[in-house]
Amino acid sequence: MNTKKITISAEDGLLVEINKRMGVIISLLLRMVQQDKSSISLKDQVCILDNLGMRPRDIANILGRSQPHINKELTGIRKGKRKEKNEQEK
Repeated sequence: MNTKKITISAEDGLLVEINKRMGVIISLLLRMVQQDKSSISLKDQVCILDNLGMRPRDIANILGRSQPHINKELTGIRKGKRKEKNEQEK
């Protein structure tokens, strides 16, 4: 049986650390907006992060929710987008 060793270089480790810190920054910014007069709903937060190209797992980590909950929100958002698109085509 041939096994490959997976090694994480210093650059990879640095990228992982930067990614974690960026997640924390995004999370803090979203919470600051919530505390402001104009609160952003969870659905809108999920939509913003999805539009930025984030994966559901990462969105869940940032917002402190479970991944199934985020997947459910994304399903509703995408259904709404499809419905709007179909209405515009008519």
